[in-house]
Amino acid sequence: MTYQEFYAHIDCRFPYHDTAAWQQLIAQSLEIGGDAPFLVLHEICRLPTSVTLNLEQHLAMYAYWKVAFSHPMQDIVEPASLALIQRQFLSDAEVIHIMEQLRAYPQQYSALQVALSACADEQGLVDAKYEEIVSEWQR
Repeated sequence: MTYQEFYAHIDCRFPYHDTAAWQQLIAQSLEIGGDAPFLVLHEICRLPTSVTLNLEQHLAMYAYWKVAFSHPMQDIVEPASLALIQRQFLSDAEVIHIMEQLRAYPQQYSALQVALSACADEQGLVDAKYEEIVSEWQR
């Protein structure tokens, strides 16, 4: 399966209440590589409004994702991931700091989007930083 096929397969269709299925998607994302594991993280962290999970289940899903593989970006994006799961916001400055660290990993758009989603960004500074990094990666 290609990255694009995987994306289409899980986008807004993540099986939050089917443990075996989401565990399989995590394994499949690791086989695809690149941004795919962080695409899964994005789906884990940003529940659709139609889905409810208790915090314990949600944190268990995240913990399973985190131990399934090892990548330096996991620790970088963890504060944003946990904020989203706990339905809290980080400060804009915290998110910009995370994004600056993620800048070193080109084409990791999903990790960058997890960070972007973890703050209110009332002044648009975080969105501007996101666009700056994406533009740099696309050069």
